[in-house]
Amino acid sequence: MIKTIKNKILKNNTTKAYQIYQILRLISLILISFILVKSSFTQNEVSAFELFLFIINIGSFFWTMGINNAILSYFPKLQEKDKGSFFLNIFVLLQIVGFIIAIIVYFTYGFSLAENNLIFNKKIILLLSIYIFLYSPTLIIETKYIIQKSYNELLKYGIAIYLLQFTLVLITIILFHDMHYVLASMVVWIGARWLWTILFILRDISTINVSMKLIKIFILFALPIIAHILLGNGMEFIDGILVEKNFESSMFSIYRYGAREFPIILILIGALRSVMIPEAVENSVLAAEKIKRKTKKLILLFFPLAIVLIFISKYIFIAFYNEDYGYSALLFNIYLLIISSRIILSEVFIYAKHKNKILMYVSFIELILNVGLSLILMRFYGIAGIAFATFIAFLISKIYLAFYTQRVLGLRLKDYLDLKVYLFFTTLLYLSFVIELII
Repeated sequence: MIKTIKNKILKNNTTKAYQIYQILRLISLILISFILVKSSFTQNEVSAFELFLFIINIGSFFWTMGINNAILSYFPKLQEKDKGSFFLNIFVLLQIVGFIIAIIVYFTYGFSLAENNLIFNKKIILLLSIYIFLYSPTLIIETKYIIQKSYNELLKYGIAIYLLQFTLVLITIILFHDMHYVLASMVVWIGARWLWTILFILRDISTINVSMKLIKIFILFALPIIAHILLGNGMEFIDGILVEKNFESSMFSIYRYGAREFPIILILIGALRSVMIPEAVENSVLAAEKIKRKTKKLILLFFPLAIVLIFISKYIFIAFYNEDYGYSALLFNIYLLIISSRIILSEVFIYAKHKNKILMYVSFIELILNVGLSLILMRFYGIAGIAFATFIAFLISKIYLAFYTQRVLGLRLKDYLDLKVYLFFTTLLYLSFVIELII
């Protein structure tokens, strides 16, 4: 019975499978953070765990995400003779870059971010470097599953790998209750993913054929996308650096737990964007219609939920963690506003038409605006000012991308977004935030 229901849900639907996969990742991390706080780890120790993940993301997010998005738009147009060895070559590329970043992280003591943390030492920095080296190629698995439309395989992989992550960390906490061992268990986990990635690639190829020509061509194609990811999403990490350098180290976990967009909808939108890029390459009009239907469903479901969360988030954070994390709720509420911009998926069509440079230019302007606003608003509103700057800069960049998509690509915003529904719930969302702030 359960198997029948699962097959009906996932039949011919890569989007749902990938969304569930990302939700599993989120659930694992949330449960781990909950256990760390409730297991009597100090605030400094929890902050060390979050800083460990933060440095990993800084060192890998922009080029792994950029290469992932590049693959989704590049692979469908490859000649058949090149498709067989494509993922092996991407593995080699990712592993080389991962090695370089790992070396940099080790010798810069985690980009100098770990210098003020009392928990970090050279052994943890070594674990950090090993993690980054192993992590880099593992994104190939999910990307290949999306391209192959292997729905059930992607779901099974997600369940297995994130259940393993949570189990390893839980057992380590119970047996040792030591942050050094907890971080070591994370390295063991990523090592398991790395080994599976190698087996996953080798099973589909008959001969090992590494082509530097193919790698060079792909790098040139991917560079503008990587730059876009770095500039567009890099502010999250610049914000973290500002917090780490300008506020007490114990505040870092409070910032990290609050300064996150509505996680479920962020995952669902991100998965939708990734899956729709290959479809938009084939037919932008049909893809626009599909995006419009799916984003309307997301708005009707999650915008009302976001409005409710604005009013109860403080109580949730205090109950889930403790009184020290009450301030995280304010940051979370500010980041909830970003979903009004995130739901606009103009970049799908820009990726599909390979207009990658415009994404890079817009992201650069967004980054400059974000940094400037952060430095100004931080002086008046503290960490909350940094969050407000992120919301404002991202909104402006999304407005411009929608304008560009209409002017250059001929797709109006209303072609891929239900404007009436969107404007109604966005207005309610903003009003709710103001009301909660006042009361």
